[in-house]
Amino acid sequence: MSKMKPQRYLLLTALAALTILGLTGCRSTPVEVLGVEGPDSLQVNQSGTFTATINEDAKPPVEFSWDFGDGSTGAGNPVTHAFTEPGTYTVTVTASNRGGKSTSTGSTSVVVYRPPVPAEIISITADPMQPDTRTAVRFSANVRGDQPITYQWNFGDGSTGSGASPTHTYNQPGTYTVTLNVSNEAGSDSRTLTLTVKPYEAEYCADVAEMNPVFFDRNSSVLNDAAREALQENLQILQDCPNLSVRIEGWAAPGERNPQQLSTDRARAVEQFYTSNGIPASRLVVEGKGRVTGITSKKEGLAQYRRADTIPMQGGM
Repeated sequence: MSKMKPQRYLLLTALAALTILGLTGCRSTPVEVLGVEGPDSLQVNQSGTFTATINEDAKPPVEFSWDFGDGSTGAGNPVTHAFTEPGTYTVTVTASNRGGKSTSTGSTSVVVYRPPVPAEIISITADPMQPDTRTAVRFSANVRGDQPITYQWNFGDGSTGSGASPTHTYNQPGTYTVTLNVSNEAGSDSRTLTLTVKPYEAEYCADVAEMNPVFFDRNSSVLNDAAREALQENLQILQDCPNLSVRIEGWAAPGERNPQQLSTDRARAVEQFYTSNGIPASRLVVEGKGRVTGITSKKEGLAQYRRADTIPMQGGM
């Protein structure tokens, strides 16, 4: 057996080394997910971007598949996604190369929450809507928004209240503008309501059909004691029934002088009695009717026609 020459041996050794090095250098590097970046929190329906970081020497091409934890999937890097329901989701990415023979996964968590709902007034109501000065009014509001919600009421008469359904009694009749302000951490809202308050009226007022007449001396429009006593009872009714208006009709009997003027003066005398005792003139209609007609016999008594009648006007003037 002949010995191999040293030069030939060195050449074969070098070729073997190059062959081994070449095979090693051509081997592809597996992909490795080093981390996943994304938002810590999102609002419902707000898009978030998720990015996977891999080793730089991973043999391309590298494919990325995503599982967002809500039943949705995606591909690519980076990716965006919006969640439709609140909750805590684990977002997982799977990276692969070498035709899927090498894979690596990573994940991150995101908290999804509903955006805060500011306080908003849908409607406000009052019961009753036309109270009198002795009736307590209950206010209520239909309000939506995140709790807790603060309620601040201004009743329009210098008084205020709080809470979702306060009550208030007005001391004076009139028209009032009620203001409600609501607020929570997300925002505030306000709304107004117009309320008409009537004077207190006794229950019997709706049934008042007649009131006392008053009688005068012949050719006179001066109220005597009997007339004042009768008018005092009428006055009490008018004070108890502030929504009641009356018509005052003055009359003159046959034979009296200047019957038209006299009848008007008698009606005015009754009007003055009422107004001097606090009844507004706007509730009084004054009319002189002149001489009573159709009387055929003095035996009927003419005194009953020297008079002034106070006639209730139910339903207003």
